[in-house]
This record gives sequence, C-alpha cells and structure tokens, in this order.
Amino acid sequence: MSCTLALGGAAPAAAQTEYTADGVPTGLEEEIRWRVNRGRFDSVSENQYRGTNYADVAATASPLAPNQSLTLASRHHSEDMARNNTFQHATVTGSAYYDPIAQPTPWDRMTAEGYVRTSAAENISAGYTSAEAAYVGWWNSEDHRHNMYNTALREIGNGYYYWSVSTYHRYYTMDLGSSGANYFFTDTLFLDANVNGVYDEAEAVSGVAIRLLVGGAPASYYDVSSAAGSFAIPIGAISPGSTVQVVFSNTTATTLALTIPVDYWTNRALTLGPGQSSVWGTFTTGATWAERCNVGLRNVTPLPPIAAPILNLSRVGTDMLLSWASETGLQYRLQWAANFQVWRNLTVNPLPGTGTELFHRDIGAAALDLRFYRLLVTRP
Repeated sequence: MSCTLALGGAAPAAAQTEYTADGVPTGLEEEIRWRVNRGRFDSVSENQYRGTNYADVAATASPLAPNQSLTLASRHHSEDMARNNTFQHATVTGSAYYDPIAQPTPWDRMTAEGYVRTSAAENISAGYTSAEAAYVGWWNSEDHRHNMYNTALREIGNGYYYWSVSTYHRYYTMDLGSSGANYFFTDTLFLDANVNGVYDEAEAVSGVAIRLLVGGAPASYYDVSSAAGSFAIPIGAISPGSTVQVVFSNTTATTLALTIPVDYWTNRALTLGPGQSSVWGTFTTGATWAERCNVGLRNVTPLPPIAAPILNLSRVGTDMLLSWASETGLQYRLQWAANFQVWRNLTVNPLPGTGTELFHRDIGAAALDLRFYRLLVTRP
C-alpha cells in the first residue's frame, strides 16, 4: 500500500447573476487597461519603471473596470478617425455611427452608446505600433496622464482601429468615466508565459468564474473571465466594512494556470484543475459609503498556502486506520485508488478540521492486495 497527498480548492459558490455590461475587450484593448491599472495602483513604481519623475498623479488609485458602452464609443471613434483620415476629439464629419451636429462631443458619443456618466474623460492617439507604445505616449503627456490617473474615474473603454490607407494607420481612443454609485471588483486573468511580468494579449485566460462571498453568502453578481481575461463584478451594494472572499472556479474541462498580481512587481501562481475552485483571498470594502472604490487583485490579501499534513497508515486487523493532524477552518476528504487514475471517496462528505488528530477506518482494506490513499485539503 502507498499514501499520497493532494491539495484541493473550495467548492464552487452559488451566484445569482452574471455581470455582462463589462463586454469583451480585444487583447490589445485589454493590454492598455492592464498597464493603466498597474500604474494606478503604484505610480511611484510606475515612474521608476518608466524612468520618469511625474509628481502630478496620485500615489495610488483604484483600478478601472471595463465597460462595454465606453468600449463601443472608443472603437467607433477610432474607426471614424481612421476611415476619414482625421485626428480629433470632435465627432468626425462622415461618421458611420454618430451625428456630428447633434452629437459633436465625446460625452455625446458615450451617451449614444448608453453610458450614463457622472464624470468622463477621453484620450486619443495615432500611429503607435503596440498597446505598450500607445500607453507610454499617453503616460508622457500631462493631460492624457491626468485623465488615466484621475481617482474620480472608475470605468474605461479602449478602442483600436487599423486602416492601411490612412495617414497614421493605427488609431486609439480611450474613454473613461464614472456612473453614479457603480463600483467594481475588476482585473485581468492571464498566464505570464514569456515571464516578462506583464500581461500580453496572447496570454489571456478565459473561462474562470470569479465569485465573491460576503459572510459565506454569494454576492449578487459574479463574472467569468472573457477571451481577453477581463472581468468586472459590481460591489456598490456590499455594505461598508465588509470582508469579502474572492473565489476562482475553473469552468472548463482543462487545467488552467494563472499569474495573479500581488503588487506592482510581484506575481503569484495559481493552478486550477477542471471544475476546481479555490478561495484566493479577501478584501475589505470601505469603512463608510463615502470611502467606496473599485477593488482589484492587488488589493486582495491572498490566503496563506495550505500546509500538507502527513497521512499516517496502520493496520488494525483486516482494516486500515488512517490518521492526520487537522486544522480548524479546513476540510478533508479521503480518497483511494487501485491505479492512481480512478479515485473514490471514503466518506460521503468532507470532514471538518478540529485542530486535533482526525481518524478514519477503511473497513477490510488491509486484506486487499493494493490500495493507494490521498487526502484532499480544502477551504470551505
């Protein structure tokens, strides 16, 4: 007989409504958002990384959530500029989407796409050959930098369009806004395959459900990472001062590896098997309604890794007695297999940890020729 140990994730939490108003950015559009959000989290480190010394932006600001209406307004304006070979904030004469007389401003275009704004801003650029270059161009421009790092803005839509016969070929629009009391838990899920520490558009991980638990109960909304890895979950209705658990669930039939940012420079790895869930960590909402803001993965305190207990085996007559040291707040499921391929549960339900040694007696197992055991350790 042999013994194996495996660590598992938490069981998926039920959720009420999938949030879809964030839309699906393209990979390039999401690259820009990721870079903006990393810089907003820590502008001192952003200055250090870029070799700049701008002191006109806040030391930290909450992440910007994707918004489909803002994305459409941005995409359409970039397309209008490219196809009409012009570069301007004003609605383009000959626009395929807006009336330049009745809807002349960026704010009119946002409204036309259904965005109800409290405040808003717009950046445009052209000619840059990558998301990184477009972002750096805005970062090095005072007014554009102020728009991207405005602490009052909470949502973003990036729009990119390429037109080979236009002067600049590549056109970028960034629309930013806040809408009433809308606040979000938002970020980007990706695997840093080239180990450069940043999100690149080909590295997106889709199909991960992100659920929030408040007092053990699911929040009103959840989201599933898009083809670009983006997600956003409304949190404006969660009471001030609430501790919120963040749960990742793999909705696909394949194993998914993730790179999760902890701060500006540091990332941690997380792997989810098919259908597996894991409690990543917790965050606390603002202490008062006035202190509400968006939250991203860099604002989450990750839970410490689960310690792997030793699974002890001993024969008791024709039975096999299994024992291990347990921890409160964890749960344990014993499984056995004859071939390391098909695993069967030894108990109907997981066993809750008590802080003491736990035992289970596998009746008649000692009389069998071969049986392997493993212990799955999860957080409820």
